[in-house]
Amino acid sequence: MEQKCLFCAIVNKQVPAKIVHEDNNSVAILDINPRSTGMTLVIPKKHLKDFGENPSLSTKIFSSALIVAEKIRQALHPKDISISILPSELQHFHIRIYPIYENEVPLIENQPKKVSEEELDLVAGKISSVRIAPNEQILESSAVRRPRKPREKKKSREDVYWIKRAIQLT
Repeated sequence: MEQKCLFCAIVNKQVPAKIVHEDNNSVAILDINPRSTGMTLVIPKKHLKDFGENPSLSTKIFSSALIVAEKIRQALHPKDISISILPSELQHFHIRIYPIYENEVPLIENQPKKVSEEELDLVAGKISSVRIAPNEQILESSAVRRPRKPREKKKSREDVYWIKRAIQLT
C-alpha cells in the first residue's frame, strides 16, 4: 500500500500550511519545525522524488526559491540566507531556505525552534506581503547575488618567504 505524500496533500490544500508564495509550479510554506525564524520549504506542485527527474521544472522551482529568498530578505532582514537541498524522509523534492540571524544559525544538528501558531501567522504575513518582480529580474538582481569580495593583493616574494619560514618554524 502506497503512503500518501504530505507535500502533495499540502499542494492540493488537503493539509493546512502557512503559504508564503505560490506560482504555477510551486508552493512555498513555512517549516513548522524551523531551525530559524522564517525557514521556508519550496515544493513543486508536481510530485518529484528528486530534481533530476524533471530538469526543466526543477529550474523553475530553483527560480521560485530565489524569489522566496528575496521576499524573506526584505520582510525579515536576516544577516544572510542559505538555500539547500538535503535528503529527507519525505520522498518529494523540495528546497529549504534558511534565514540566518545574529543569534540564530540554522545548523542541521540544532534542535528546531518552538514556535506558536500566532508567530507562524505573523512571519507568514510579513513574507507573503512582499511583492517581487518576475523571475528574470530576480535572477539578475544584485540583491540576490552577493558582490564578490575584492581580491587580496598578490603577495611579494619577500612576503612568501616570511610566510614559509613562519610555517617551517612551527
